[in-house]
Amino acid sequence: MATIKFSETLQTLKEWVVSNNDNTLKKLHWSVDSLIFKNGTCYGFGWVFHEEKEIQDLKLMIKFANSETLVITAELGKLKDNIAADFPKYPLAMNSGYTFLGSYSQDEKQFIKLTLCGTFADNLAFEINITQYLSAKYVYVRQLTIFCKRGWYLFKTRQFASLYEKVKRYILGRPKSFLAEPEILCKKLTLNELESAVLVIDHDLGGGANHYRDRLVAEKIKEGFTIIIFSYHIPTLSYLLIIKNKRLNKRFSIPNCDFLFRLAEQIKYKEIIYNTAVSFDNPDEIPQLIIKLKNWFNPQLILLAHDFFMVCPSYFLLDDTGVFCGIPNINQCQNCLNKNQQSLINLIKSRDINEWRSSWGNVLELADEVRTFSNNTLTLFQKAYPLSDFSHAVVKPHTVDYLKFKAVYPSYTTTLRIGVVGQIGYHKGAKFIQALAQEIKVRNLNIEIIIIGSIEVQCEISVVRQTGIYQHNQLPTLIENSGVNIMLFSSICPETFSYVVQELIEMKLPIACFNFGAPAERLSNYAKGLILKEHEASLVLDELIAFHKHIYSLN
Repeated sequence: MATIKFSETLQTLKEWVVSNNDNTLKKLHWSVDSLIFKNGTCYGFGWVFHEEKEIQDLKLMIKFANSETLVITAELGKLKDNIAADFPKYPLAMNSGYTFLGSYSQDEKQFIKLTLCGTFADNLAFEINITQYLSAKYVYVRQLTIFCKRGWYLFKTRQFASLYEKVKRYILGRPKSFLAEPEILCKKLTLNELESAVLVIDHDLGGGANHYRDRLVAEKIKEGFTIIIFSYHIPTLSYLLIIKNKRLNKRFSIPNCDFLFRLAEQIKYKEIIYNTAVSFDNPDEIPQLIIKLKNWFNPQLILLAHDFFMVCPSYFLLDDTGVFCGIPNINQCQNCLNKNQQSLINLIKSRDINEWRSSWGNVLELADEVRTFSNNTLTLFQKAYPLSDFSHAVVKPHTVDYLKFKAVYPSYTTTLRIGVVGQIGYHKGAKFIQALAQEIKVRNLNIEIIIIGSIEVQCEISVVRQTGIYQHNQLPTLIENSGVNIMLFSSICPETFSYVVQELIEMKLPIACFNFGAPAERLSNYAKGLILKEHEASLVLDELIAFHKHIYSLN
């Protein structure tokens, strides 16, 4: 049963409990759609909203038999259009989704209580007892019910792109069987395939890094290689092995990282390609695995800098206040890492930045090639590793010859309409867009913000609208039909490339971005580019209004 608490912080939880008949409680709606505990990792998702109050903070608290308590912070603001349809009178239902991902060190048998703890914008806190989710059977039945209901809603509302993504991730993406021993896999391969393998280490989250990996894998298969993709499947909390060549495309779960080393004793890795290990369970083990494989078998080792995970567990380089850190001195880094709750940091077992840099620094030294996709990324790596030799580093921007986008010329230019493309989470500038929309409302300006995709925060509905998930080839048409005339790349971290920016350049659209990362590097040489001087919403709005007037020669 849920209760409401007042407290200064969620960590203390020492204040008095308000009656269960409290009106605040009656207006709170929630669901835990899935919650899994496995091998020291916790993953869960669901939705929660209040009819009137915005929720600014949500945590999962796990109480152990020895009275210790573990806190895992949630990511809030996920788009839940099906919940909005179920509760049409409450705007806060639209972005009510949340996810949990974190690690723990005690045995699941020692769990005695699970609690969802949240704080509203007015600092009123609430608790929801969800201890029943310790039952695996209960969770499985609930998962099945929720997935079927969600799938039917997407089909009924003709959101086929979103339905495909859900099916791909939660059903088609699941490992089909378990490999206990490397010998089982070896029997499925021919002698030639055993002698010509490429190991790719990569996450399974989608996005630009996965798109790059898919094209790279396709090229390697054409060259006759067997590709072994080592990944991590978050929905099942399983290490994942994907085997691809001209005749095979199989997905297996494997017990641990060491399986890759034992496999290397029977399969010859010609190359190891590190794409990214973001989201892996026990990511501290990945650099040690790479070092061991390189030292024992000496394959070609290529490191791809799609993010800054090799620099810091906060792989977007956002500090504990949620701002781009700029890579300060190592003491400041340690102080930040101790407090940092940015995405996926809770998976890290050791929060020692010296250990992290030492491990990944050794990997960088052993690499035959370190490939970055912008000069800016290489500069940041050199700042993090000032004593390392980067003579083997190569700056090689992504090729985008696959893009077939035509130029898009906005038909409506009279007033400013700001376009933002993608799934806009925190690091992509969701909070900034929220503040920008509020500034537009306060000034009572006739300006709209259209999200071509979705945004993971509740925004002023009179200013912001979103299209939802789209298929890639729909992008030019969606932009054209939306009536936007200035594109804003709102990311608050230094992106290592950004396919979105390149796609917008290919469409010859005016684009503004903040002054860091690869996007700023490219837009500084783009005739219709604007590098924003400010970060405060009110000042950025002034810059965008002036940019709009300049581009369209309005007086």
